[in-house]
Amino acid sequence: MSNRQRREATGAPAAASGTALMWRGKRFTLPTPENYPLDAIEAEEDGRTLAALRMILGTEQYATFREIAKTTGDAENFSQAIMRELKRGNR
Repeated sequence: MSNRQRREATGAPAAASGTALMWRGKRFTLPTPENYPLDAIEAEEDGRTLAALRMILGTEQYATFREIAKTTGDAENFSQAIMRELKRGNR
């Protein structure tokens, strides 16, 4: 039984620690935007998008992302998936 299934079965609220995202068959867990590292925000402002993504995902998840993302189009697609998921979480 997954954590989500346990929460649903027991009526426990979902953890406020982040958002789960499935992308190309892999599950990624993102922190809530208010928990993004400030260094990641500064990297994004400096146009260092992949550096920001690495900081947000963490070493292990970023390595998983890089295993399946090979082009700038892949990175853009992943970023769009993140934005779609975050908008759903704000409803």
